[in-house]
Amino acid sequence: MHRSTLFEKLARTLLTLGVLVGVAMPAHETAAEVCKPTAPLAESKRKFHPGHYVTIGRGELRKGANVAHALGEGVTGVQLRYRWSDLEPEQGRYVLAPIERDLAAAERAGLQLIAVIEDKSFDGELPTPAYLQSAHTMRGKRGFTAVRWDPVVVDHMGRLVAKIGAAFDCHPNFEGIAFQETALSVDEDELQEKGYTPEKYRDALERLLRSATRSLPRSRVFWYMNFLPGKQEYLADVAEGVVGTGVVMGGPDILPDNKALARRTYPLYQRFSTRMKLFGSMQNDSYRHPRTARVPGGDDYWSMEELFVYARDQLHVDYVFWEYRARRRPADVRDWAEARDVIARHPDFRRSG
Repeated sequence: MHRSTLFEKLARTLLTLGVLVGVAMPAHETAAEVCKPTAPLAESKRKFHPGHYVTIGRGELRKGANVAHALGEGVTGVQLRYRWSDLEPEQGRYVLAPIERDLAAAERAGLQLIAVIEDKSFDGELPTPAYLQSAHTMRGKRGFTAVRWDPVVVDHMGRLVAKIGAAFDCHPNFEGIAFQETALSVDEDELQEKGYTPEKYRDALERLLRSATRSLPRSRVFWYMNFLPGKQEYLADVAEGVVGTGVVMGGPDILPDNKALARRTYPLYQRFSTRMKLFGSMQNDSYRHPRTARVPGGDDYWSMEELFVYARDQLHVDYVFWEYRARRRPADVRDWAEARDVIARHPDFRRSG
């Protein structure tokens, strides 16, 4: 079947199921099959389908995203978000039907699926299950975040990941799971009230990542890292602790002229480029990233081609996650048509370095 036909089939399937248009669907407690346990595979033997993945965010889903417009030539897979509170509506009761449906649709289209587990929100909605919402959830600047260094949170997130692994790790089109960015977006007073220390957060991150790679012995665990409050250097410690386990390290922002990222985060890509798989994510800010040095006769924003080349050649990424944006915001910035053209021009890219 021609590749474009596969994309159209995926779009029709997802829209029919209602998964991408916010339609309530009957929930099934478990996936159709249970994965047989196995010892974690070596890094080199785990699933590895590098390339371009399209992320269709929560906001676009609520608006009824045009999936056919989002996909095109050169796309390897999709990355979809699943809120923890939806996957575990009651303590110990897991509803994995949304992942199961999306994975079936991805398989029919010949695409990989990466499932992002959301324990942090930006829209004011609580992302954590009800039993964790009082003592184990913090109010952030735009939403809420789980108290990620709390052993209770780490333990229960690990149990959720174990259920996901038991259901989907054997599926060839299930590339793996992703955890949200390490930046907490929480005021200092709130952090202190919840007993935060950089050491607790560092240790909790490594424990969670290692546990996840054991629960997904064949698949990948994508670690969105960018900032660790109070001790940025601890991100490197976490990376050192999970080298060779199946963790793919990366960040939510491909922004070459962002001074904080260039100084504090991007050096980790170079440092670990020969030891880990890496990814980068084109999110909202990438579509409107202003140039520090103006280009004579050019516009004020980095092009999507330039950003992709930077991610491939300077950050040495294996995966690029492109956030789908149906409309320009504001009107003069980059749009999805430009992003899709870049993907089509570089369908089988291989990172440098």
